[in-house]
Amino acid sequence: MKFKVLSTVAAAACVLAVNIQAQTVSTFAGAGGTGYVNGSLLTAKFGGLEQMAYDKNGNLLVCDAPNHCIRKIDAKGNVSTFAGSGQAGFVNGNSATAQFNNPLGIAVDEMNNVYVADNLNFVIRKIDTQGNVTTYAGSGEQGYSDGNGMSAKFSYLNYMCVDNAMNLYVADPNNNVVRKIDSKQNVTTFVGSGKDALTDGVGTSAELSFPIAIAFDARNNVFYISDQGNSAIRKALPDGTLTTYAGTGKIGHADGQAQQAKFYFPKGISVDKAGNVYVAGRFDYTVRKIDTYGNVSTVAGTPHVSGNSNGESTAVKFGKPIEVLVAQDGNLLVADWVNSTIRKIELPVVASASSVEYKNTVQMQVVPNPVATSAVIKVEGLTAKETLSFMMFDINGKQVNVKNTISGNQVMLERGDLSSGVYFFKILQNGKVIGMEKLVLE
Repeated sequence: MKFKVLSTVAAAACVLAVNIQAQTVSTFAGAGGTGYVNGSLLTAKFGGLEQMAYDKNGNLLVCDAPNHCIRKIDAKGNVSTFAGSGQAGFVNGNSATAQFNNPLGIAVDEMNNVYVADNLNFVIRKIDTQGNVTTYAGSGEQGYSDGNGMSAKFSYLNYMCVDNAMNLYVADPNNNVVRKIDSKQNVTTFVGSGKDALTDGVGTSAELSFPIAIAFDARNNVFYISDQGNSAIRKALPDGTLTTYAGTGKIGHADGQAQQAKFYFPKGISVDKAGNVYVAGRFDYTVRKIDTYGNVSTVAGTPHVSGNSNGESTAVKFGKPIEVLVAQDGNLLVADWVNSTIRKIELPVVASASSVEYKNTVQMQVVPNPVATSAVIKVEGLTAKETLSFMMFDINGKQVNVKNTISGNQVMLERGDLSSGVYFFKILQNGKVIGMEKLVLE
């Protein structure tokens, strides 16, 4: 039978989530050093990476601001130019000949249309599925006025997102507001009075300070805003109700409960499927996490120390992590501005009695369950032929020794003298975790 949810008694014995695999940071794309070179992941060069977004075909689109273009990384690891001639300008038309000027923000709607915050042209551009570039909103003149389409004015367009109704939200930090563009191209002020302050409220009665990025949590239908000038993370409901989600309003680097934590001019922000929020700390050189219980922690990076080193957790150094994106595999991608690379953070397996925050790439069956003396784990959906390996951990995340024999796609376990309780196991192939589940010993 398939592995089932733990019994109520077992779940009650396990209330604390545990990490059983360290964060590992590697270079995902970029040879390092500024440039404009297409090619394979680690030979390509970028000028200065800003916001990233996935299109509906699984391609990663990246704003390369100094090269005035949008780059694409496909599923095979090929880096190419998606739109833009590479020269600064304001030209619509075919994606290859169109010109942008310092594009910073990007978002993709459900129809696979791409929107670009064309910062120094003060407009939002649209790239349709045929590769046609048009002006979607903004007059091209710097300012602050709502209106329809090209009658509106923006000041300093930054990161943006799309909600479930295909409304576009874009950070306009010079105006201290977040703007909303609906599907009919009506531009309104979503939150912010325009005054530089830290005040919760509704719509234009709320106040922000240089809000620079916004992310949409599709599961909970809420928005998170990187309020850079206040060194805080704000939370907005669809009706414009704005509250302070994390941060004291004073700069610093302090983990802990959200209201006591400190941030240092955060920028990029992203939300995973469970509702955890990730924040790029551009000036304290870290990536932070705000979990669904309001706990702030440092995921990777050495606080206040810049550099360029991969490895595990806080031994890692970033040049300037300006953007963070939850990747399609559940890990994190970080745009490292100074090092002109995209770094990848492989997140730990976080396990609790109620959930395992890990997206298995295989199906697993455990027979019997719970386990009395022995069990067989059958792995289905393998895509490679490398030999499997097996690891098991107790509720505190400590690896335990258990006799196991691997034959093809099956793991035979013998309980031995292990005590009754909740355990977690992971299946690896070629050193990579492909499956993670809970196990109960009677």
